[in-house]
Amino acid sequence: MQLLPWELTSPAALEVGSDSARDADLLAYAGVVVRRNAVCRDAVAACRVRAEELAAEATRRATAKGADAGDASAGFHFADASQRGPFRLDLRLGAALESPPFDLPLDAIWPQVRAALGEDAVLRRRGLVVGLPGAEDQKYHADAPRVPPEVWAEHESTAEVQPAHSLVVFLPLCDLSETNGPTSFLPGSHQRWTSDALEAEADAPGSSSAGAPAILDVDAGDAIVFDSRTQHAGGANRSQRARPVLYLVFARPWFDEAMHRRLVGGAGGGDGVQRLFPEFSASGA
Repeated sequence: MQLLPWELTSPAALEVGSDSARDADLLAYAGVVVRRNAVCRDAVAACRVRAEELAAEATRRATAKGADAGDASAGFHFADASQRGPFRLDLRLGAALESPPFDLPLDAIWPQVRAALGEDAVLRRRGLVVGLPGAEDQKYHADAPRVPPEVWAEHESTAEVQPAHSLVVFLPLCDLSETNGPTSFLPGSHQRWTSDALEAEADAPGSSSAGAPAILDVDAGDAIVFDSRTQHAGGANRSQRARPVLYLVFARPWFDEAMHRRLVGGAGGGDGVQRLFPEFSASGA
């Protein structure tokens, strides 16, 4: 690649879809790419309506149990729904996100996934991150830990630079803008920093000394594909409407939720035992 990671600061610079070899190289190098028009906008519009309904119902049910979606210190953490900061929800609703309208075609995404993770890559889970009005800027964070070399060697050949063990795909269900809070990424951070080192430097999107962020103000139907080790941060939602993003987690067959929990010391995506939506079974993906 000719560009340095900190020069990859716009959706245009990170756009893929025309050259499969270049696309794979860009994802490996930058840790994040953008695939335009990955999903039909009409299909995404239906998802947005349903996502807003689910977020409103999650807030109602959590409030009935004594939680407050706007209280960062007393956030709620159920097996299928968690608060990720004030007014920011993470909904992991299993079968509900595998059924219409969320059963979106992924034909435009799978080639990128398989190029990075191998032909036997698997879709581990789906979820919704919903930034409600009033959601604040997040700190930079990664969605998965680095895999120690000795663990990697148990499953794959060793390499000086570890390739991705899992990818996350963000499918925004609305146009992302400065008003409703696009996600910012630090290109190259999947290889350059540990989470602890970056956390000491970064407070909020745009304030990190670790390098210029790529603020991905993409449109509904576009896809953001990123290495799960890439540091990123959701922006503040200053609009009057929820900002829902459907996310998909893909991984190599040996990197499952059990390994994830083991590497992060027992923490996992489901932070509680009680389910907020018992009518939805847990996802097998």
